[in-house]
Amino acid sequence: MVDLWYITLYGFIVGVVGTGLGGLLSLFVRNTDRVLAFLLGVTGGFMLFIVTFHLLPEAFILGGLHTSIVGIFLGILLVIFVESNLSHVVVNPLVKSSLLLGISIAVHNFPEGLALGSSFLVQSDLGPILSLAMLLHNIPEGLAMALPLKVSRKSPFKIVFYTLLTGIPTGIGAFIGACIGMISNIFISLCLAFAGGTMLYIISDEIIPNAKTLHKGRASSIGLIIGFVVGIILYF
Repeated sequence: MVDLWYITLYGFIVGVVGTGLGGLLSLFVRNTDRVLAFLLGVTGGFMLFIVTFHLLPEAFILGGLHTSIVGIFLGILLVIFVESNLSHVVVNPLVKSSLLLGISIAVHNFPEGLALGSSFLVQSDLGPILSLAMLLHNIPEGLAMALPLKVSRKSPFKIVFYTLLTGIPTGIGAFIGACIGMISNIFISLCLAFAGGTMLYIISDEIIPNAKTLHKGRASSIGLIIGFVVGIILYF
């Protein structure tokens, strides 16, 4: 039982500290339209990389084409449902983008937590190594969520707090993964494709259009390309 709580603690640290550090870094970003449009573009590019090179390929490998397609459409339907309800509550489109992106990050942090919890059962040294890798790649995800909040002039406390919340599913997933070991590949594939579908829709419908609205020049387009390339460098 001690080992179970130890693994769960690892999961919470990886998720919460990783995304929280991303939120903290956003506080030091210059608050000008051109810079923020560029950084929103970077956010879109980076998340697009995660979808195309990380989430969906893994989903296809684990569950096949049909499971992945179902997961993608379910993810898109969830975002449309949440978005339609958020529109009555949240007026600021950038805050809405951030909340939707936070949901998608939280969704994909859960299967990562499952993998983390299971890894501790496979090899004693694999868990800590995977924990460090996940923590590092959670930082830019937290930054990606925090930037729209930064643009909409939210308080530093709210920015950091919301990014911390998106890391919690990693700890929950680590707990479940450690409890029941290797979970069905089909289930993990569905989770990954679901997260990929939510991100793909948010990038297309929220992040890129908002970046262009903020600044009409090329800053956001250049940021999009740079974000995509940065994702390649970080993951390879």
